[in-house]
Amino acid sequence: MTLSELIVNNPEPIKKIIQKTGRKPVYVPWFSAHMETEAAEALGADLFGASELATLKYNDKASFKTICRQLGIPVVEGKLFEMYPENSDNCLEMKKLINSYLSTYKTVIIRGTLGEAGISLYKTEGNDISNLYRQIVDSGEKVVIIEPFLNVFSSPTDQWVIGRDGKITPLGMRDQICASGMVHIGTLKGGKTSPDVSNTITKTSIKIVNNMAECGYRGVAGIDYIVSDEGIFPVENNARFNGSSYVSMIVDNIEELSSPIPYWKFIKIKTAPCSFLALTERIKPVLYDGKKLNSVFPYNCDKLPLSGDFAVVLLAEDMDMIFNIEESLKEMGVKRD
Repeated sequence: MTLSELIVNNPEPIKKIIQKTGRKPVYVPWFSAHMETEAAEALGADLFGASELATLKYNDKASFKTICRQLGIPVVEGKLFEMYPENSDNCLEMKKLINSYLSTYKTVIIRGTLGEAGISLYKTEGNDISNLYRQIVDSGEKVVIIEPFLNVFSSPTDQWVIGRDGKITPLGMRDQICASGMVHIGTLKGGKTSPDVSNTITKTSIKIVNNMAECGYRGVAGIDYIVSDEGIFPVENNARFNGSSYVSMIVDNIEELSSPIPYWKFIKIKTAPCSFLALTERIKPVLYDGKKLNSVFPYNCDKLPLSGDFAVVLLAEDMDMIFNIEESLKEMGVKRD
């Protein structure tokens, strides 16, 4: 069960802890939906979140694309496609739509409307459409977005917070690291974005978050963009806490203990399966020790003993040192797939 479901089923243990603090609680969910509202009510807590309707309105990629058009914001051309596997012509209709884009573009991307971190995300040059159709059916997706796959230079993400009072606060822009040009595997803070790109993204984001605040959304929003040959486009709105939200909190705590971190890079990474203590021995020369700046902070290590998968934040004084630390990890048997 989710944390919210556990709380709704039996809120008393947490309520006793809250009573001991003598403070009014605030419930801060990762994704704000109906059950999160119930959990906040069960605890007598304020909810730092939104209604399920408001959350899905922006988190759904198709709905978000429609909102951008209504706000006069340019988006990548593309069309919604409804999956009807019981209809034998449905796959042929998908092929026809994809081929219409392939007459102009080399590659087409197919996105699920609610998938994250590469779930329900496919690209094709036209020779495997039947196979992709079956994969999408098996994934359970009912609606997908079919778009041309543009030549992308960078994929910035712009983070904002809409407070419980409706106040809008920017958290800053980051560069996303994407495998195969589309699957998010990490985030970089400190890279230099050109003023033109930065200004365009900021102006666009302000339109979006103002609309979100007016519609009652409260919480974190991470708006992902692509910078391409054809322009700068918002492609999705992570209307929830996301990977770089947690990294920012980790870095904020480290900065309070030591000093400002000019550059950091979050990446999903892998090593031979081992315990956390064995990992710390393996990467000891670069492991964060509470003091040194140019170092590695491992976290999200639940799968480490079984598969060797975990995540790291590289903390550095400049981009060269980020590169050097990553190379050192590779020599220690820790690297991306």
